Amino acid sequence: MKSLCLLCLLLAGTVAAQTPGAEKPCISFVPESTSATNAYAKDPLQAAVMLSGDFEFYASGHDGCWDVHVLSLPVITGKNKRIGYAISHTVTDPKGMEVGHALTFGPDPDIFVQAMHKAAADAIRNIRLVQSTPRGHVITGQSERQLH
Repeated sequence: MKSLCLLCLLLAGTVAAQTPGAEKPCISFVPESTSATNAYAKDPLQAAVMLSGDFEFYASGHDGCWDVHVLSLPVITGKNKRIGYAISHTVTDPKGMEVGHALTFGPDPDIFVQAMHKAAADAIRNIRLVQSTPRGHVITGQSERQLH
């Protein structure tokens, strides 16, 4: 009897290992300028995306992924004194349609963590919305659009 149970467990494990799992949705980081400040955004975005374990992250644009486009610049006064950062992020679906946007200002590089948490939340919320609707249809106001 014990060997029969062991054989069943072994077969179940083999079948599970050979069954392809559903591919995780992915989110990628797309810097929209050559500003050195964009480097402050990548790691916080990656940490926020990977937190749940439900998503893949790519450090640059990747086909089939939801993209977080980031444009960040230092804010400098007329007297050449740095007073903070301006961070713009736009989230697009895999077909390039904009689904979220925000503009964040802050006095130091720590503001990038807050901005990228917002960006990841925008992307994840929209991914989950698409996954929960039949055939990827999303109703927005009076219209319906298909995302897949």
